[in-house]
Formats: sequence, C-alpha cells, structure tokens
Amino acid sequence: MFAVAGFGAALFSATAAAAPDLSGKTDDSIRQVLLVVSNHQIDDAARAFGGKLADGDYTPVSTVEALKAARQPKGISWSYPWGVTLYGVIRAGDFLEDKSAQKFALEHNQVVARSYAFYADAKTKLGLGEAEWRTILRDGMKVRFGPLISLGHLDSCGAMGVQILEGMLKHPESVIPEQKAVVERVADWVVNRQERLPDDSPWPGTFWRPNSADGDRDHPAVWPKGTIWIDDLYMGGTFLVRYYQYTGEGKYLDDAARQVIHMASMVQDTDGVWFHGFSIPLQKRSPIKWGRANGWAMVSTVEVLSAMKEDNPLRPLVLGVLRRHIEGIKALQAPSGMWRQILNDPELWEETSCTAMFGYSIARAVNRGWIAPENMAVARKAFEAICAKYITPDGQVNGTCRGTNIAQVADYYRDRPHPDDELHGRGVVLLLGAEILAAGKSAK
Repeated sequence: MFAVAGFGAALFSATAAAAPDLSGKTDDSIRQVLLVVSNHQIDDAARAFGGKLADGDYTPVSTVEALKAARQPKGISWSYPWGVTLYGVIRAGDFLEDKSAQKFALEHNQVVARSYAFYADAKTKLGLGEAEWRTILRDGMKVRFGPLISLGHLDSCGAMGVQILEGMLKHPESVIPEQKAVVERVADWVVNRQERLPDDSPWPGTFWRPNSADGDRDHPAVWPKGTIWIDDLYMGGTFLVRYYQYTGEGKYLDDAARQVIHMASMVQDTDGVWFHGFSIPLQKRSPIKWGRANGWAMVSTVEVLSAMKEDNPLRPLVLGVLRRHIEGIKALQAPSGMWRQILNDPELWEETSCTAMFGYSIARAVNRGWIAPENMAVARKAFEAICAKYITPDGQVNGTCRGTNIAQVADYYRDRPHPDDELHGRGVVLLLGAEILAAGKSAK
C-alpha cells in the first residue's frame, strides 16, 4: 500500500518536474512560452485552414470549370489577425533553437505566393471581372486567400503584407519570385488605392473609411459614415514602414510617420491615451478608449520610430506621441499587470491582446533607448500576468477580445466576446516575449 503510494508520489513528482515552465519569469521560461504558442499555430492552421500546409495544383487552366476543379492549397489563410500571428511567429523564431514554426510561416508565405500567381493568372486569362470573380469564390471554390485577389479593404492586405516583408527582409534565402508580385499587389492598395483624406483637409493623406459608420445590430449607429479608425495605423502604417525598408524610398516611411502624427492630433487625449476614432463629418472624437485600438496605435508608432534615422525632421513629433502614450498607458495598468478592455474602466475585464501590445511597445522603447530602462519592469509584469492566467500548456492564448467595430457606447465594448484562443491575441504575445528577450541587444 505504502509502496504504491510512494510510487504514485514519485511519478507525480517526475511528471511535474518534466512540465515546461510557462510562468514567463525567466528567459528560459519566456522561450518555453514562445515555443508552445508558436508551434500551436502549425497544428491550428492545419485544423482551421483545410489541412497540413501544402501547395495546390497549379497546372494552367483554360475554363472556369477547370479552375474550380483544380486542387487548392491547404493550411493557408489571408486575414489581418493571421498576419499578426505569423509576424509574431517569425520574430519569435529568432530566439528559439526549434525553428519549426518560423519555417512554417516562411513556407506558408511561399505557398500563398505560388497560389496567388496561379489564380491571378487564371483570372486574367479567363477574362473574369471583379463581380464574377467574387461569385466564383463564393459559390464554386474555397480559396482561403481570396481577399488578396479581390482586395477591397486595408485590414488584411496591410497586416499580411507586414509579415511577408518581415520574412523576406530577415530571411532572403526563403524569398521566391512570386512573393514580389504579392508585395506589389499589397503596396498598390495601401499606397494608391486606400481611401485618404483630401489635400484640403487639416490632415491630408490620412487613412480613413468614408463608408464606415459606428455601431452594430444591437448598438445602432449614431455617427454618419466617414470615420478615422486608429486601428488602421497598424494595417497601413506598419506596412509602409516595411515597404520603405524593402524599397529604400523614404517617402513611404514619412507617409507612415504622418499617419501617426495626424491621427494623434485628432484622438490622443491630454492624458496621452487615444480615443478609438474620429468622425470626419461631425469633427468629433469617439468617447471610448478601447484597449486594442490603443495597442495598434502604440505598436505602429514604435514600428515607425524603429525605422527612423536621428535626423528625420518628423522623428521628434513621433517620439513625443509615443512617450505621452506610454505614460498615459502605464498609469492604467492594473495591479495584476494587465490592462482592461476599456482602459479607463477599472471594473471591466482584463484583455490579453492590448496587454501584450503595450508590453511589447514599452519593451522595444526601452531597448531602443527612447524611455528609461526601469520601464522594462512594466513589460515583464505584463508578460508574467498573461502567462499566469491566459497561456495554456498546449499554446493557446486566452482572454482576447474578438474583432470589434467602433461604437459610441461603452456597453458595446463591455459585451464583446472574448473566447478561448481568439486569433487576435497570439501574435502579439509572441512579439512581447521576443522583445523582452531582445533586452540589451539592437533588435531590428
């Protein structure tokens, strides 16, 4: 009896000892977190995107029926939260001995590029217009990167473009010719086709959504159409930074910097924190300080600054925006280390994605010497808080708000779902952990 109990206790002790440390309190533990979260994306992509990563059949076709019948690629997708996830996977891989997930992300982008080349060529050769193409995608196929071919909005193309360029710039040995066409497709949308405020506006050239109003079915819109979304700073501005690094043309970096400066002048409050949006027709700010939108704004500001030279005349303005933002955000960090869904509502639930974004931005600002070194403790506290409650042993990231519109009432944000392993939280957790590990180095 005692021998069995002793054996059971020993077995339990050995199992406990073998369990990875996911506390996030040491560098080794941070690497364990990055490893399980990164590798989770490989399995989840196979489950969610049609199977294990694989190319389709790219034999040229001469009819729509043959196009519909062609074997499609598996394991790929095209959306902005997936783009941010892959960005985190690529960055995290630089700090891991196991490069499986990073290799998966780079190969994912190759499959997307080869598939895009095939379908774009077929669309042209078959003479398919946009309306007909959308009908074919909807009724006859399940192309998981259809938004790349049809485009139509900034979100997905910008975020996916960021991580594709991140992989190309950091891992040039992985680049295939077809990827360059994908980059130019995205760049054409962001640079030339995305709606911007006119030249006679106080904020000329700023991204905006002329056909977008606030609210949803349960929270009726009170704004007329025509809205600035600070989320677009990441979707468009961060791509412009990477496109500058890809082309060497400074106009793209300056464009991204002006996006930050213009939007901050519209919605950054006196405490440094940003409101979610701005109505162009009403010349009025949204009253809500939503967590993840502030996260997008802060990450984007950091990305712009990371690429700016000391003598860029726009740099002091962007740096001032970031420092004010960081100070305002620091004051709202909960005792747990997390930030909340509505940042200035201390009774509301804690939210993972904005916590990771703020932690990443603060850690990067410390590593680049923009703010004092003691601020790294704020970032570490955020990472440890996420690990303590929201990371599972199989690499899920919980506590993340689902995709969200702009609204003028707090109830809309309070009631947003935050299901387990929501895609919006995964990549930014990886970015935060990687940036903490980069402390003392010149992270690029």
